Amino acid sequence: MDAEKFELLDAKIRETTLLVSRLREEKRQVEEENAQLRQRIDELETALQEVEANASRYMPDIDSLLAQLDTLNRSDAEGPVVEVDPVDIAIDDFEAKPGKSPDDYYELGRLREQKSQYDQAIAAYQEGLRLDPQHLDAMQRLAFLLEKLNRDAEAAPWWDKIWAMQGAQTNPRRRRSR
Repeated sequence: MDAEKFELLDAKIRETTLLVSRLREEKRQVEEENAQLRQRIDELETALQEVEANASRYMPDIDSLLAQLDTLNRSDAEGPVVEVDPVDIAIDDFEAKPGKSPDDYYELGRLREQKSQYDQAIAAYQEGLRLDPQHLDAMQRLAFLLEKLNRDAEAAPWWDKIWAMQGAQTNPRRRRSR
C-alpha cells in the first residue's frame, strides 16, 4: 500500500512540476507583453506631448480670423478683382514687340489659337510664312487649323507644300544609304 501511495505522490509531484513550469512560461510571456505595452504607452505619451505642444500652432486665433474677415470685406467693397489671363499678356507683348521674326508670328498664332481667335491665328501664321516661306512648323499649324475650321480647300496647298518639303528632306538620305 505504501508503494501505491508513493507512486500516487510521485505522479502528483510530476504533475505539479509540469504545472509550475507552464505557469512560469506564461508569466514570462505576460511580462514580455507587459514590457512591450509599457514601451508603446511611453511612445504614445511622447507623441501626445508633441501634438499638444504643436496644437497652439493650429488653433485659430480669433483676432487673426477677424482681421482676415475685415480684409475680405474691404476688398469686396472695393470692387471685384480682375483676373488677368497670361495668354492675353503674352499676346500684348508679342504685338508690342518691334521687328517680329517668323518664330514670333508662329508663337502669336499659337496664342491666338489658345484663345479661339482662329482668324487672327491664321493671319499670324501667314505673316510668319510671308517672312519665311520655309517655316515648316507654321505651315503645319496653319494647315491643321484650316482643316479644323473645315476649310480643306485652303489647307490642301499647304499640305502639298509640307509633303514636298518633307520629301526633299528624306530623299537625299535614301540615296546616301543605298
